[in-house]
Amino acid sequence: MALRINYNFQADFTHANLLKTEQNMNKSLERLATGYRINSAADDAAGLYIADQLKTYAVSLDQGIRNAQDGVSIAQIGQGALSEVYNILNDVKSKVIQASNTLDTQARQEIQQDINHLIDSVSKIFSDTEFNGMNLFGTSATTFTIHYGGRTNQELAIVISTAQATAGANSTAPSTVTIGGTSYAIDVTSQTKANAAVQTVDNLIKAVDDLAAKLGSYQIELEKIISNNQTTRVNTSEAESRIRNVDFAAEMANFTKNQILMQSGTAMLAQANQLPQLVLQLLR
Repeated sequence: MALRINYNFQADFTHANLLKTEQNMNKSLERLATGYRINSAADDAAGLYIADQLKTYAVSLDQGIRNAQDGVSIAQIGQGALSEVYNILNDVKSKVIQASNTLDTQARQEIQQDINHLIDSVSKIFSDTEFNGMNLFGTSATTFTIHYGGRTNQELAIVISTAQATAGANSTAPSTVTIGGTSYAIDVTSQTKANAAVQTVDNLIKAVDDLAAKLGSYQIELEKIISNNQTTRVNTSEAESRIRNVDFAAEMANFTKNQILMQSGTAMLAQANQLPQLVLQLLR
Protein backbone atom coordinates (compact mmCIF):
# COMPACT_ATOMS: atom_id res chain seq x y z
CA MET A 1 0.00 0.00 0.00
CA ALA A 2 1.45 3.39 -1.03
CA LEU A 3 1.24 6.08 1.63
CA ARG A 4 1.54 9.76 0.70
CA ILE A 5 0.97 12.90 2.73
CA ASN A 6 1.14 15.61 0.03
CA TYR A 7 -1.94 14.27 -1.80
CA ASN A 8 -4.80 12.21 -0.42
CA PHE A 9 -6.53 10.72 -3.44
CA GLN A 10 -9.18 8.89 -1.41
CA ALA A 11 -10.20 12.04 0.44
CA ASP A 12 -10.21 14.14 -2.77
CA PHE A 13 -12.25 11.54 -4.67
CA THR A 14 -14.71 11.16 -1.81
CA HIS A 15 -15.06 14.94 -1.48
CA ALA A 16 -15.74 15.39 -5.21
CA ASN A 17 -18.50 12.77 -5.11
CA LEU A 18 -19.86 14.32 -1.93
CA LEU A 19 -20.21 17.66 -3.75
CA LYS A 20 -22.13 15.95 -6.59
CA THR A 21 -24.42 14.27 -4.10
CA GLU A 22 -25.01 17.58 -2.31
CA GLN A 23 -25.87 19.24 -5.64
CA ASN A 24 -28.33 16.48 -6.52
CA MET A 25 -29.90 16.60 -3.06
CA ASN A 26 -30.33 20.39 -3.26
CA LYS A 27 -31.96 19.97 -6.68
CA SER A 28 -34.37 17.41 -5.22
CA LEU A 29 -35.15 19.75 -2.32
CA GLU A 30 -35.90 22.56 -4.76
CA ARG A 31 -38.26 20.36 -6.78
CA LEU A 32 -40.03 19.04 -3.70
CA ALA A 33 -40.40 22.57 -2.30
CA THR A 34 -41.87 24.08 -5.51
CA GLY A 35 -43.65 21.07 -6.96
CA TYR A 36 -41.97 21.74 -10.31
CA ARG A 37 -39.55 19.46 -12.11
CA ILE A 38 -38.45 22.43 -14.21
CA ASN A 39 -37.68 25.52 -12.13
CA SER A 40 -35.36 27.15 -14.66
CA ALA A 41 -34.20 26.65 -18.23
CA ALA A 42 -31.07 24.96 -16.86
CA ASP A 43 -33.20 22.08 -15.59
CA ASP A 44 -34.60 21.23 -19.04
CA ALA A 45 -34.34 23.92 -21.73
CA ALA A 46 -36.43 22.10 -24.34
CA GLY A 47 -38.96 20.99 -21.72
CA LEU A 48 -39.36 24.55 -20.42
CA TYR A 49 -39.99 25.86 -23.95
CA ILE A 50 -42.61 23.20 -24.71
CA ALA A 51 -44.30 23.58 -21.30
CA ASP A 52 -44.49 27.38 -21.65
CA GLN A 53 -46.02 27.09 -25.14
CA LEU A 54 -48.60 24.61 -23.88
CA LYS A 55 -49.46 26.82 -20.91
CA THR A 56 -49.88 29.87 -23.16
CA TYR A 57 -52.24 27.95 -25.44
CA ALA A 58 -54.26 26.64 -22.48
CA VAL A 59 -54.64 30.18 -21.10
CA SER A 60 -55.70 31.40 -24.56
CA LEU A 61 -58.28 28.61 -24.86
CA ASP A 62 -59.65 29.52 -21.44
CA GLN A 63 -60.30 33.09 -22.59
CA GLY A 64 -61.68 31.81 -25.89
CA ILE A 65 -64.20 29.74 -23.92
CA ARG A 66 -65.31 32.86 -22.04
CA ASN A 67 -65.64 34.71 -25.35
CA ALA A 68 -67.78 31.91 -26.76
CA GLN A 69 -69.93 31.96 -23.63
CA ASP A 70 -70.55 35.65 -24.31
CA GLY A 71 -71.71 34.64 -27.78
CA VAL A 72 -74.11 32.11 -26.24
CA SER A 73 -75.45 34.89 -24.02
CA ILE A 74 -76.04 37.10 -27.06
CA ALA A 75 -77.99 34.33 -28.78
CA GLN A 76 -80.03 33.61 -25.65
CA ILE A 77 -80.90 37.28 -25.12
CA GLY A 78 -81.96 37.60 -28.75
CA GLN A 79 -84.09 34.44 -28.59
CA GLY A 80 -85.74 35.63 -25.38
CA ALA A 81 -86.69 38.93 -26.98
CA LEU A 82 -88.02 37.24 -30.12
CA SER A 83 -90.06 34.86 -27.99
CA GLU A 84 -91.83 37.86 -26.48
CA VAL A 85 -92.33 39.34 -29.95
CA TYR A 86 -93.85 36.04 -31.07
CA ASN A 87 -96.36 36.14 -28.21
CA ILE A 88 -97.31 39.71 -29.05
CA LEU A 89 -97.77 38.84 -32.73
CA ASN A 90 -100.16 36.07 -31.74
CA ASP A 91 -102.27 38.72 -30.02
CA VAL A 92 -102.02 40.82 -33.16
CA LYS A 93 -103.14 37.84 -35.24
CA SER A 94 -106.22 37.43 -33.06
CA LYS A 95 -107.17 41.08 -33.52
CA VAL A 96 -106.60 40.86 -37.28
CA ILE A 97 -108.92 37.85 -37.43
CA GLN A 98 -111.44 39.82 -35.40
CA ALA A 99 -111.16 42.74 -37.79
CA SER A 100 -111.76 40.45 -40.76
CA ASN A 101 -115.42 40.30 -39.72
CA THR A 102 -117.85 42.93 -40.94
CA LEU A 103 -117.61 45.70 -38.34
CA ASP A 104 -118.55 49.32 -38.03
CA THR A 105 -115.90 51.96 -38.56
CA GLN A 106 -115.51 52.81 -34.89
CA ALA A 107 -114.93 49.20 -33.86
CA ARG A 108 -112.42 48.74 -36.66
CA GLN A 109 -110.51 51.85 -35.59
CA GLU A 110 -110.39 50.57 -32.01
CA ILE A 111 -108.90 47.31 -33.22
CA GLN A 112 -106.32 49.19 -35.33
CA GLN A 113 -105.43 51.27 -32.29
CA ASP A 114 -104.92 48.12 -30.21
CA ILE A 115 -102.71 46.65 -32.92
CA ASN A 116 -100.69 49.88 -33.07
CA HIS A 117 -100.06 49.72 -29.32
CA LEU A 118 -98.99 46.10 -29.58
CA ILE A 119 -96.60 46.92 -32.43
CA ASP A 120 -95.27 49.82 -30.36
CA SER A 121 -94.30 47.31 -27.66
CA VAL A 122 -92.57 45.23 -30.36
CA SER A 123 -90.70 48.37 -31.41
CA LYS A 124 -89.53 48.91 -27.84
CA ILE A 125 -88.36 45.30 -27.55
CA PHE A 126 -86.31 45.62 -30.73
CA SER A 127 -84.76 48.95 -29.69
CA ASP A 128 -84.14 48.03 -26.04
CA THR A 129 -82.70 44.52 -26.41
CA GLU A 130 -78.95 44.77 -25.87
CA PHE A 131 -75.82 42.97 -24.74
CA ASN A 132 -73.23 44.98 -22.81
CA GLY A 133 -74.66 48.24 -24.15
CA MET A 134 -74.81 47.09 -27.80
CA ASN A 135 -78.21 46.73 -29.45
CA LEU A 136 -78.98 43.34 -30.93
CA PHE A 137 -81.65 44.58 -33.35
CA GLY A 138 -81.43 47.71 -35.45
CA THR A 139 -82.19 49.41 -38.74
CA SER A 140 -79.39 47.39 -40.36
CA ALA A 141 -77.88 43.96 -39.79
CA THR A 142 -75.84 43.69 -36.59
CA THR A 143 -72.65 41.61 -36.45
CA PHE A 144 -70.98 40.30 -33.30
CA THR A 145 -67.54 38.75 -33.87
CA ILE A 146 -66.74 35.98 -31.39
CA HIS A 147 -63.04 34.99 -31.15
CA TYR A 148 -63.48 31.55 -29.64
CA GLY A 149 -59.99 30.02 -30.04
CA GLY A 150 -56.37 30.54 -29.08
CA ARG A 151 -55.09 31.16 -32.60
CA THR A 152 -55.51 33.80 -35.30
CA ASN A 153 -58.77 33.78 -37.31
CA GLN A 154 -60.56 31.36 -34.97
CA GLU A 155 -63.70 33.47 -35.10
CA LEU A 156 -67.45 33.13 -35.55
CA ALA A 157 -69.62 36.00 -36.80
CA ILE A 158 -73.11 36.24 -35.32
CA VAL A 159 -75.13 38.19 -37.89
CA ILE A 160 -78.56 39.39 -36.75
CA SER A 161 -80.83 40.65 -39.49
CA THR A 162 -82.65 43.98 -39.43
CA ALA A 163 -85.54 44.03 -36.97
CA GLN A 164 -87.57 47.15 -36.34
CA ALA A 165 -91.17 48.20 -35.94
CA THR A 166 -93.10 51.42 -36.42
CA ALA A 167 -96.50 51.81 -34.81
CA GLY A 168 -99.28 53.67 -36.59
CA ALA A 169 -99.64 57.25 -35.41
CA ASN A 170 -103.42 57.00 -34.96
CA SER A 171 -106.36 54.65 -35.23
CA THR A 172 -106.51 55.01 -39.01
CA ALA A 173 -102.77 54.51 -39.69
CA PRO A 174 -101.29 51.03 -40.22
CA SER A 175 -98.29 49.66 -38.31
CA THR A 176 -95.19 48.28 -40.02
CA VAL A 177 -92.70 45.65 -38.90
CA THR A 178 -89.47 45.07 -40.84
CA ILE A 179 -87.54 41.80 -40.57
CA GLY A 180 -84.50 41.44 -42.76
CA GLY A 181 -85.24 43.27 -45.99
CA THR A 182 -88.99 42.68 -45.87
CA SER A 183 -91.59 45.06 -44.44
CA TYR A 184 -94.96 43.86 -43.19
CA ALA A 185 -97.75 46.46 -43.01
CA ILE A 186 -100.67 45.59 -40.73
CA ASP A 187 -103.77 47.51 -41.81
CA VAL A 188 -107.26 46.56 -40.67
CA THR A 189 -109.05 49.82 -41.55
CA SER A 190 -111.28 47.88 -43.94
CA GLN A 191 -112.55 44.32 -44.13
CA THR A 192 -110.57 43.68 -47.31
CA LYS A 193 -107.34 45.01 -45.80
CA ALA A 194 -107.92 43.07 -42.60
CA ASN A 195 -108.42 39.87 -44.58
CA ALA A 196 -105.14 40.47 -46.42
CA ALA A 197 -103.43 41.29 -43.11
CA VAL A 198 -104.10 37.72 -41.89
CA GLN A 199 -101.55 36.38 -44.38
CA THR A 200 -99.24 39.32 -43.67
CA VAL A 201 -99.14 38.52 -39.95
CA ASP A 202 -98.62 34.82 -40.71
CA ASN A 203 -95.63 35.72 -42.88
CA LEU A 204 -94.34 38.08 -40.19
CA ILE A 205 -94.52 35.36 -37.53
CA LYS A 206 -92.61 33.00 -39.83
CA ALA A 207 -89.93 35.69 -40.33
CA VAL A 208 -89.59 36.18 -36.56
CA ASP A 209 -89.37 32.41 -36.04
CA ASP A 210 -86.72 32.17 -38.77
CA LEU A 211 -84.67 34.89 -37.07
CA ALA A 212 -84.98 33.08 -33.72
CA ALA A 213 -83.98 29.79 -35.37
CA LYS A 214 -80.80 31.37 -36.74
CA LEU A 215 -79.88 32.61 -33.27
CA GLY A 216 -80.57 29.13 -31.94
CA SER A 217 -78.22 27.68 -34.56
CA TYR A 218 -75.48 30.09 -33.49
CA GLN A 219 -76.01 29.03 -29.87
CA ILE A 220 -75.74 25.33 -30.74
CA GLU A 221 -72.56 25.93 -32.74
CA LEU A 222 -70.97 27.94 -29.94
CA GLU A 223 -71.89 25.34 -27.33
CA LYS A 224 -70.18 22.65 -29.43
CA ILE A 225 -67.12 24.88 -29.79
CA ILE A 226 -67.06 25.48 -26.02
CA SER A 227 -67.26 21.75 -25.33
CA ASN A 228 -64.38 21.04 -27.71
CA ASN A 229 -62.29 23.91 -26.32
CA GLN A 230 -62.79 22.68 -22.77
CA THR A 231 -61.63 19.19 -23.74
CA THR A 232 -58.62 20.60 -25.59
CA ARG A 233 -57.75 22.92 -22.70
CA VAL A 234 -57.85 20.10 -20.16
CA ASN A 235 -55.65 17.85 -22.31
CA THR A 236 -53.24 20.70 -23.05
CA SER A 237 -52.93 21.52 -19.34
CA GLU A 238 -52.33 17.84 -18.58
CA ALA A 239 -49.58 17.71 -21.22
CA GLU A 240 -47.95 20.80 -19.69
CA SER A 241 -48.25 19.30 -16.20
CA ARG A 242 -46.49 16.09 -17.22
CA ILE A 243 -43.55 18.12 -18.52
CA ARG A 244 -43.32 20.86 -15.88
CA ASN A 245 -44.52 19.30 -12.61
CA VAL A 246 -42.55 16.90 -10.45
CA ASP A 247 -43.51 13.30 -9.71
CA PHE A 248 -43.37 13.45 -5.90
CA ALA A 249 -43.06 9.68 -5.43
CA ALA A 250 -40.09 9.39 -7.76
CA GLU A 251 -38.47 12.58 -6.52
CA MET A 252 -38.86 11.62 -2.86
CA ALA A 253 -37.18 8.29 -3.60
CA ASN A 254 -34.37 10.17 -5.34
CA PHE A 255 -34.05 12.59 -2.41
CA THR A 256 -33.87 9.71 0.09
CA LYS A 257 -31.12 8.05 -1.98
CA ASN A 258 -29.09 11.27 -2.08
CA GLN A 259 -29.64 11.83 1.62
CA ILE A 260 -28.21 8.37 2.39
CA LEU A 261 -25.30 8.97 0.00
CA MET A 262 -24.66 12.31 1.68
CA GLN A 263 -24.50 10.70 5.12
CA SER A 264 -22.32 7.78 3.97
CA GLY A 265 -20.09 10.11 1.92
CA THR A 266 -19.52 12.33 4.93
CA ALA A 267 -18.57 9.29 7.03
CA MET A 268 -16.20 7.97 4.33
CA LEU A 269 -14.57 11.38 3.94
CA ALA A 270 -13.78 11.30 7.64
CA GLN A 271 -12.21 7.86 7.18
CA ALA A 272 -10.22 8.98 4.13
CA ASN A 273 -8.83 11.93 6.04
CA GLN A 274 -7.38 9.48 8.59
CA LEU A 275 -5.31 7.54 6.03
CA PRO A 276 -2.24 9.89 5.94
CA GLN A 277 -1.90 9.49 9.69
CA LEU A 278 -0.77 5.88 9.07
CA VAL A 279 2.58 7.37 7.96
CA LEU A 280 3.22 8.33 11.55
CA GLN A 281 3.32 4.65 12.51
CA LEU A 282 6.20 4.13 10.04
CA LEU A 283 8.15 6.94 11.69
CA ARG A 284 8.00 5.45 15.19
